[in-house]
Amino acid sequence: MARNVLIIGAGPGGLAAARALRAYLDPNDRIVVIDRHDEQRLGVTLLLIMRGWREPEEVMIRPSRVLAGTAELLVAEALQIDPAARRVETSVGSITYDALVLASGAEVVPEVIPGLASALENGVAGHCWTLPAALQLRERLQCFPGGRVLIVVARLPYKCPPAPYEVALLVRDLAQERGIDQSIEVTVVTPEPSPLAVAGPAIGEQLTRLLEARGVSVRTGEQLSSVDSRHREVVFASGSRELFDLLIVVPPHRAPALVRDAGLADGDWVPASLETMRTSVEGIWAIGDVAAVRIRENLLVPKAAVFAQQQAEVAARDIARWLGYDAPEPEVRAYGRCWFLTGRGVAGAIEGDFLAEPRPAVTLSSPSPEGFTQMEGELANWLAQDPGR
Repeated sequence: MARNVLIIGAGPGGLAAARALRAYLDPNDRIVVIDRHDEQRLGVTLLLIMRGWREPEEVMIRPSRVLAGTAELLVAEALQIDPAARRVETSVGSITYDALVLASGAEVVPEVIPGLASALENGVAGHCWTLPAALQLRERLQCFPGGRVLIVVARLPYKCPPAPYEVALLVRDLAQERGIDQSIEVTVVTPEPSPLAVAGPAIGEQLTRLLEARGVSVRTGEQLSSVDSRHREVVFASGSRELFDLLIVVPPHRAPALVRDAGLADGDWVPASLETMRTSVEGIWAIGDVAAVRIRENLLVPKAAVFAQQQAEVAARDIARWLGYDAPEPEVRAYGRCWFLTGRGVAGAIEGDFLAEPRPAVTLSSPSPEGFTQMEGELANWLAQDPGR
């Protein structure tokens, strides 16, 4: 009897899961990917859009074309998951499953910080963790007259861990391009003990030196408590306050309501096994940004596309074996590279093995034109999977 495997989310993880599953399942098995939109972009492209180097349509793929011959794309909103009945209700009807992969990504929820949502609405603050927000911030930065730019990480974890530090350097790069470099001040504030703490203290020290050398100051160990739009001031849990002319924030992230309402989340995220990507519920796997994949007690796999794609392969192999197919055993990996944009035509790379003991073995390569060229090459390869481009 043919099986139904559903994947909620057509991002990098969901697409990779569909391709991997097709390699391991019977040709008659049905693979359905559910997503509200037939368009996807990599997270790094939001930085390129924000900086004005790329337009949204230039860095977009159509999952329907990528999945042709591999899986079905159902363009619909997933509304409810019923684990007991193994059914997902969507905006166009219900669909049952034998196995379900949660690849829904994370949602941004500025409303959990008092004053933040209204600051974003009235233009006092901005961010670049969604396409509309990246476009709005691009416009704001192009006409920003100068002053104090405060970049605040609201909560941990969040998508694309290096991004706030890249934003800081790109803001300075744009200010130099516009000739207002001397009239702008950029500060990054994070609750982490050091910048990009997930990569270890050595990377934090190296990153701090890089930022300070380019005129960006860093404050660590501060948890955002509230935003006062009228006085252009943020308040931290410690009681300290910071004034700003423009606030750029990493808004709080969490698993979408769909999975939280189904009882699949523990707090903000869906726990998933590093070895299999299984959740606590039989027949459901979670990969990518929606998942909390623990490496050791105080370390989760970072939320980035490269790790979502590795987790997709692990989940696909485990699902195939769980369904009774002779698939290879899952190969546990958490090795990744994230490009680190610092200015026009220049990028470094943060790369390493997060499974290394006793701590992640991660390096930060010096930003260079060669790094930027390699980043563009990887982006071109990702876009090339869409045959319609």
